[in-house]
Amino acid sequence: MVPLGLGRPGVTLYVRRMAKDPLVTLQKLRRLEAQAERRALAEKLAAEEAARQALAAAERALRQESSEGLNPQLGAFIQKALDDRATAQEKQERARQETDRQRQILADARAAERVVEKLRENRAAEAAREEARREQNLMDEAARKPG
Repeated sequence: MVPLGLGRPGVTLYVRRMAKDPLVTLQKLRRLEAQAERRALAEKLAAEEAARQALAAAERALRQESSEGLNPQLGAFIQKALDDRATAQEKQERARQETDRQRQILADARAAERVVEKLRENRAAEAAREEARREQNLMDEAARKPG
C-alpha cells in the first residue's frame, strides 16, 4: 500500500500499487480506437443517408416540375434539377465509398482489439497453469518430507 497525499488534512488515502500490464493498456487503447471508429462509421452512414435523401429530393423536384409543364422557365429548371441530381449522385457515391473505407477501418480496429484480448486470455491461462504447477510442486515436496 502506498500513501497518497490527497484528501483532507490529517486523512491519508492508500492505494495498492499494482504492476502495470502493458496488455491492459493496449487493450484499453484498442477499445478506445474501436469506439472512435464506430462513431466515425456512424457519421459516414449519416452522410451517406443525407446524400441519398438529397438525390431523392432532386429527382422528386424534377418529376414534379416536368409533370406540370406549364412553367415558362421549365427548361432552365429541368437543367438545374438535372445538375442537382448529378451532384447529389456524386456526393452519394463519395459518401458510400467513405462509408466502405470506414467499415474496413473499424473491422481492422476490432480485429486488433480481439488480438489483444486473445493475448491476455492466453497469458492468464498460462499464469493459471504455472500457478497450478507451483502448487503441485509444493504438495509433492510436502509429501516427500518425512512426517
